[in-house]
Amino acid sequence: MNYLERLTRIARPTHTCRVWFHVLRILMPHKHVDISAANAVTLIRQIHCPQVKSCVMNNRVASAPQYDLMLIIATYNGGAALQQCVGSIVSQPTKYKLHVVVVDDCSTDGSVEALKRECKDERVEYLAMKVNSGVSAARNAALHDIDSRYISFVDADDVLPQGTIDKWLDRAYAADADVVEGSMVVTDGDKRSLLVSHDDGCDVNRLTGYACGKVFSARLFEHVGFPEGVRYEDTLLSFVLYRLADKVSTLSDVTYEYSRHEGSFTSREYGNPASLDAYWVVRQLLDDLHTLHIPHDQALYDAFLMGMKLSANRLDAVGGGVCEAYFAAMIELAQEFNAMRSHKLKYVDEAIRKSDFTLYRLASYLL
Repeated sequence: MNYLERLTRIARPTHTCRVWFHVLRILMPHKHVDISAANAVTLIRQIHCPQVKSCVMNNRVASAPQYDLMLIIATYNGGAALQQCVGSIVSQPTKYKLHVVVVDDCSTDGSVEALKRECKDERVEYLAMKVNSGVSAARNAALHDIDSRYISFVDADDVLPQGTIDKWLDRAYAADADVVEGSMVVTDGDKRSLLVSHDDGCDVNRLTGYACGKVFSARLFEHVGFPEGVRYEDTLLSFVLYRLADKVSTLSDVTYEYSRHEGSFTSREYGNPASLDAYWVVRQLLDDLHTLHIPHDQALYDAFLMGMKLSANRLDAVGGGVCEAYFAAMIELAQEFNAMRSHKLKYVDEAIRKSDFTLYRLASYLL
C-alpha cells in the first residue's frame, strides 16, 4: 500500500481528504511525464494487450415487439444464487410481458441445469455459449435478436426487489424514456446499505455507470453491443448509450440489490496488470464513436476523466511505471476532446493539460 492510499484511508473518515490534497499539492515536488505517448503505449502493450472487439454491431430489433421487457442474465458458475436471482424476477406480479434470457457462459457447476429443473416458467429462455467468452459476449449473444420494447441486465448473483418491474416500466412508458434507473442497495452478508440514491427526476448526469439496475430502450442496441475481450465493459454506458438516449428518468424507489462477497471483482483489480483494460476499452470506444457518428460532448469528457481517476490506485499498485505510462497514453487520447475543460473534475483535467503526474495521483486519491 503506497503512502497516498494510506493517507486516503486515514483522511476519508475524518473528511480531510480535500485539505490534504491542497497541502500536498503545494509541498510535494511535481513529477511531469517523461515518457512519450508512443513509448507509453508500447510499454502498455508489452504488459497487457487484450484482443478487444468493437461495440459496433448489427442487432435485429423488432418493429412491433411482443414483449415489454427482456431481462438478460449472463451466468458462469452462478451456484445457488442463480436460482434466487431468476426467482426474484419470475415471482413478481406484473402486468407486463417478460422475456427472461439466461445465457450460460459454459458453467461447470451444474447451476444452469439445476435452474432448468426447478424453474418451469415459460417466460425463461436459455442460451448456451460454445466457449467461455466473458460477460460481454454472453450479453451480446442475447442482444442479437431483440423482441422487446425495453432491455435490462441482471447479474446472476443479484436480485430484483418485489415491484421493480412495474416501477421501471410504468415510468419508462409514462415518460417515453430511453433509460430508467432506480435507487440501489448493496448486501454483504446480513448488512444492507444504500449504494445509489436517486430522486424522482430526469437528469442524465445522475445516472450511474452500472449496466445493471436500469432499463434501456431496445433501440439503443440496434447497432451497439458490449465491447468484448476487456474488463470495464460498462464504460459503454457513459461513452455510447447515454449519448444515444433522448430522455432518461430516475426513481427514488430501490429497484436493484447488488451482492458483495469475498473475491469480488473490485478486490481482484487492485494491482492487477489487466487493469490496463481501462486504457484499451476507452481507446476502442473512442474509435467506435466516430463509426457511430456520435459527437463528443462535455458529459463524455467528464466520463473520460472519471475513468482515469478510478484507474489510478489500481494501476499505481502494479508498479514498474505502469500508472505513469497509462497517464501518458491517456493524455494522447484526451486530444480528441479539442481542449475541452471540466469543472466537475478540474484537477484531473489540469493534470492532463500540464502533463503533471503528481497532480493526477493526488486528485485521484484524495478528491
